[in-house]
Amino acid sequence: MALVPYDPLRMFEPIWDEMDRYFRPGRGNEDLSKWLYRVDVDETPENVIVTAEIPGIENKEDLHIEVNENMLTIQGETKRSKTETEQFSHHSERYFGRFNRTITLPAVVKADGSHATYKNGVLELTFLKDRHPAARSIEVDFH
Repeated sequence: MALVPYDPLRMFEPIWDEMDRYFRPGRGNEDLSKWLYRVDVDETPENVIVTAEIPGIENKEDLHIEVNENMLTIQGETKRSKTETEQFSHHSERYFGRFNRTITLPAVVKADGSHATYKNGVLELTFLKDRHPAARSIEVDFH
């Protein structure tokens, strides 16, 4: 029989795990995919195409897209559409609130000439590849 050192806080681990699952969705044993929207990234010889399922966006102002070289950031907010105050919810899996996701693209893209559409809860972004990205040199200090 192995001896295990006594840890007086060990009895609180189930409580901490439960609080982690409640306050930090996507951590612990939960599936992260239900808290993040699904994204596909495809590449053609000329373009990088990103398709994201983001249901619940009602206004253009609720969605912000930023691209910097090969990094794409999509952020926005989905709002709860319920207006009834006396409604009691028994089960809820849909996410409401702010979201932010950064994706590394397979190539450096141009923001100019890009095209974005949002229809039926699906965001589709088409970026032109940058054939001549600006090269950057980094100077090394020797001591």
